[in-house]
Amino acid sequence: MSSKIGELYNEVVGFMEKMIDPEKIESAKRWNKEPIVSYGFSSSDFVEVYSRFNPHFYDLSLDERLELARKLVRSGNSTILHIGIHLLRISREELDQTHFEFFDECLDHIMGWGNTDLFCSEVLRSMLEKMPEKIIKLLRKWNKSVNRWKRRASVVAFTRSTAKSGKFIDEALVLCENLIWDEEDLVRKGVGWALKDNMRADKDRVIEYVKSLRRRGVSSVITLYAIRDLKGKEREEVLKIKIDRKLERD
Repeated sequence: MSSKIGELYNEVVGFMEKMIDPEKIESAKRWNKEPIVSYGFSSSDFVEVYSRFNPHFYDLSLDERLELARKLVRSGNSTILHIGIHLLRISREELDQTHFEFFDECLDHIMGWGNTDLFCSEVLRSMLEKMPEKIIKLLRKWNKSVNRWKRRASVVAFTRSTAKSGKFIDEALVLCENLIWDEEDLVRKGVGWALKDNMRADKDRVIEYVKSLRRRGVSSVITLYAIRDLKGKEREEVLKIKIDRKLERD
């Protein structure tokens, strides 16, 4: 690591350490079911860090930003890692397929669903619009990964505005199908979220798919999450389909 980036890293982390609030750390521990090292920063805390350091971040070359992001991502602290993802976000217009190996590395060091989803929303979705075929190829690889956060990312990438656009519904359903028997609760919730949001593009099609999942005994973690936005008769029609416990692998 260059001395310039090392010094900036120390400055960023030192600034963040002065903001530590023990109560927020304890609150973050209660919020996360898994043991994750974190400062428990709020959105306003991160804004304060961005306001302080964005001028320095934007002055860096892409290679320097990635060097700093790598150090932040490898920190072992979820809050510091968050700043690394922020560096990728402000660099996303310059990122391309040559950086996929770096993305792989980021997901190898990711901690928790929060940063996984942040990576999807701040980096992957915009790149999916820019280079759909290449990003989809990467997501297909992650869909089969032993890393649960990569598996979650492979479907969460198709949520929110990306889902609403309807451009990727075929691919989203294929990748969701591959994970319907996943043993990880947070991966299944990612599948449910992707299905819920893709209903906004093609409600009838996705509802019929969710009904088929109920008939096949797929975990209710997926199907109940998928129908969160449904009300009245549409919701009742899904719920009246009894899950076949003989088929359920969960």
